[in-house]
Amino acid sequence: MNILYYFAETSAYMQQWQRFHLLDELERAGHTVTVYNPLTFKSTDEANEKLIPFLQKAGKAYDLFMNCVPSRLLYPETMRQVKALGIPSLLICFDNLHAPFIHKEIAPYFDLVWLTSRETQYLFDGWKCNSVFQPYAANPHLFKPDFGEEMLSVGFIGTLYDDRVIRVNSLTEHQIPCTLYSDGFFADGKGGAGKSLTYKDTLKLLANLSTFAIGRRVACGTVMNKLFPEKKQLHRNDFLELKRSVPFEQMNAVYSNHALSLGISELRNTFVLKNPVHKIHLRTFEIPMCGGLQIAPYREELAGYFEDGKEIVLCRSDEEFVSKAAFYLKPENAALRRTMKENARKRAESDHTWNRRFDAVFGRLFN
Repeated sequence: MNILYYFAETSAYMQQWQRFHLLDELERAGHTVTVYNPLTFKSTDEANEKLIPFLQKAGKAYDLFMNCVPSRLLYPETMRQVKALGIPSLLICFDNLHAPFIHKEIAPYFDLVWLTSRETQYLFDGWKCNSVFQPYAANPHLFKPDFGEEMLSVGFIGTLYDDRVIRVNSLTEHQIPCTLYSDGFFADGKGGAGKSLTYKDTLKLLANLSTFAIGRRVACGTVMNKLFPEKKQLHRNDFLELKRSVPFEQMNAVYSNHALSLGISELRNTFVLKNPVHKIHLRTFEIPMCGGLQIAPYREELAGYFEDGKEIVLCRSDEEFVSKAAFYLKPENAALRRTMKENARKRAESDHTWNRRFDAVFGRLFN
């Protein structure tokens, strides 16, 4: 299949993960993916103006028009014209849990909308979209076990947002060793959370969040974190080790060799709420695909992807998080950890690849 992918690609991790994950798998499966990048044009207007002539000139060269960008980069009128050309179209909404509104204007024009969270599917139904739910996945060709010397600590790769700080503080205060990988901890500040929103952008975001139930909880969490900043201060102690960020090619060894890897499901800013918003992240599948053993909050959805006690460690309370981390970090449980890591890889490889996700989506789109 020849796919034209409307994708605002940059060198930043937030875009490059798609190259390492889904685009690589699609190409290995025999598909050809051509990226149409609106950022390479002088303006978004020009990118939209030239898309239709580009598709018209290509004739029937493309079997699918695929997009992940919001309405501000791909205009509704442009999508109306794409639909008129008769090219099958697929919209992938990677952040539909907390930002469904970014696709509201263009979603109804797509033949199929792929949602990575179920919770806001009702909104897309209300917008008259044909939608399907498929969670994230991981590429088994690039994420694979690389077992070596085991590290008896809880590892975490990524930016330490508010909820993650609270979780790590709880673990280290109970003498559970944690190793965090992020350039954001160091003086040069590389790999931080990115630039802050302007006052105007913040107001617009809060206005959008107020239009649906999960959005209101996210907004509430944001406000509470502003009011109580002390909650998100990382506590430095003898059980905390800070290291530089690791590139994709080193993630295998880090996840494989940490005795446990921290899985986070609470959506940013909502950890402080009595009922946080939970989201399945990329690392949910990267960790087991690398042969890592994930410890994470219990969620019914997550328990459906990996079997608790055999492929993953799930915790129903903060107390259980500490007690299970202490148990699984014991040196005498090395054989148990290794068995669970191997089980996790097998499950990820059989059930949670991007090709399996795309096969289900293509089946819905073309059958």
